[in-house]
Amino acid sequence: MHRVRHFSTGMTGLSKNLFVDIKLPTGKSIQQPIGLYINGEWVTSEKMIETICPYTETPITSVYAATEKEVDQAVKAARNAFKAWKKVPGEERAKMLFKLARLTEEHVDELASIEAIDTGKPKDFNAKADVDGTAALMEHCGGWADKIVGSAIPVSHNKFAYTIKEPLGVVGLIVPWNYPLSMAAWKIAPALAAGNCIVIKSAENTPLSLLKYATLIEKAGFPPGVVNIVSGYGAECGNAISSHPNIDKVSFTGSTGVGQVVQQAASNNLKVVTLECGGKSPLIVFEDADLEQAAKWASFGVMYNSGQNCTANSRLYVHEKVYDEFILIYKATILADYPMGDPFDADSRLGPVISKIQFDKVSAYIEKGKQEGATLVLGNESVPSPGYWIAPTVFADCNESMTVVKEEIFGPVVTISKFLSQEEVLEKANNSDYGLAAMVFTKDIARAHQCASELEAGSVYINSSNDEDIRVPFGGYKMSGVGRELGQEGIDIYTQTKSIHVNLGVKM
Repeated sequence: MHRVRHFSTGMTGLSKNLFVDIKLPTGKSIQQPIGLYINGEWVTSEKMIETICPYTETPITSVYAATEKEVDQAVKAARNAFKAWKKVPGEERAKMLFKLARLTEEHVDELASIEAIDTGKPKDFNAKADVDGTAALMEHCGGWADKIVGSAIPVSHNKFAYTIKEPLGVVGLIVPWNYPLSMAAWKIAPALAAGNCIVIKSAENTPLSLLKYATLIEKAGFPPGVVNIVSGYGAECGNAISSHPNIDKVSFTGSTGVGQVVQQAASNNLKVVTLECGGKSPLIVFEDADLEQAAKWASFGVMYNSGQNCTANSRLYVHEKVYDEFILIYKATILADYPMGDPFDADSRLGPVISKIQFDKVSAYIEKGKQEGATLVLGNESVPSPGYWIAPTVFADCNESMTVVKEEIFGPVVTISKFLSQEEVLEKANNSDYGLAAMVFTKDIARAHQCASELEAGSVYINSSNDEDIRVPFGGYKMSGVGRELGQEGIDIYTQTKSIHVNLGVKM
C-alpha cells in the first residue's frame, strides 16, 4: 500500500495522480478521487478498475482496486479507531452525522452529476432524489445516535438486571451499482450512529460517488479509520470483507446468488449478516381499483431507475374484468411519463441500463419472453445511440411457467397476467422464491388488508408502489434476504445487547 499526503479539507496538497478532473456534458469539471480511502488517507494499490459511462459507452476514468492486502489494512485501521470511537458519546456522533447531512445538501448537484455520469440515471429525475435521500438518512440516524438505550429488568427485591446496547465493532458493508450512494447511506448512517467503524466497498461498475463522499465524511469531522472506503471486484475485495476474521458484521445489498456467497464466507467467524437481495415483486390490480392511479404507480414501480430496483413491480396481475382497459392505460402512461434521453437533460425520465453485460442479459430475457409466447404490448420503440438503452418493454398474456414471470430481469421489463379471484391471485403472487415487496390496488380496504396479511413479502404497498420511507423497516422474506434496514430496526442491526446482573445482597 503506497501512502500519499493526508486529504486536506481545503483541497490543498493533493496527490495529482489520485485526483482527476471529470468533465461533465454541461461543461463543468469535478475533481474526483480515484484512490482508496483508508485511515483518513488516500492510497493506491497494484490494480485499477476502469469505469464506463453507460450512455456514451466510453471510459470515465480508472480507480484503484483493493485486494485482500488493502482490505486487511482498512480493517486494521477500523479496529484501531474503534478503541476510541466506541467511547465517543452519542450526542457527538449525532453532531457529525448532522454536519454530514448539511454537507450532502450543499453538494447535491455535484454528487448527482457524478451519479448520473457513472450510472446513466437521469440527473434531475433520479440522481438528485438519491442524494436528497442520503442527506435525509444522515439526519434521521443522527437523531438516533444518543437514543440507543437498553432496559431495566427488576428481577426481584434481591436482584436487579439491566441491558445495554453496544456497537458490534468493525462492520463490512458491500453496496450495489443501482443506487451507489443511496444504498451506501442505508448502511453508513446507522452503523455510525450505533458507534461502529466501517469498511465499505462500492460496486466495481459505480465507484465514483462513494469515493467523492469520503471528502465530505472527513469534512464532517469523522476521525481517521472510522470510515474506510474501498473500490474493488466482488470476487477479490468483496470476498476479503465477507471472510475477514476481524470484521464483526457484514451487510450486503445485491443479487441473491452473491448474497449466498457472502453468507457462506461470513460463517467462518459467525459474523452477524444482513442481506438485501433480489426480488420479483407482484402488483395486483383488482376490478374496483382506480386504473389511472394504478397505471401511474405500476409504471413508476418498474420504470424508475430503468427497472434496476430490487423491489421493481415487474409482475402485474390484473383482474380479467379490467384487464384490457388497464393495458391500454398502462401503455399510454409509460409512453407519456418515461421518455428516454440524455441523463443531463431535465426532461429525461429513463436512462440506459448500467453496462453491456446487463444490456445483453435484459435483451436475452426479452427474446425469451417472445419465444415463450408472451404478447409484446410495448418494446419496439427506437432508442438513443450510443448507450446501453433498453426500451420500456411490456408483455401481456403471461403465465406462471414463463421465464420472464419467474426470474428477476433487473431492467425496464414487466409482465401482465389475468386473474379472476382473490384466492387465485394470492397464490400466483406468492409463487416465487423471492419476497421483497408486493403491491395491491383496490378501493376495498378490508380486502387490501387481507391481501397484505397473506402476501409473502417484507413490504406491502396498498395503492402505491416503491414509496418506502426511511422511518419504516425494509427487507425481504424467503430468498430476498435476511434482516431489516431503515427505521429503528435499521439501527438495532448494528448493535448487540449486553445483560448485566446486579446482586443486591444475596450471600452464598
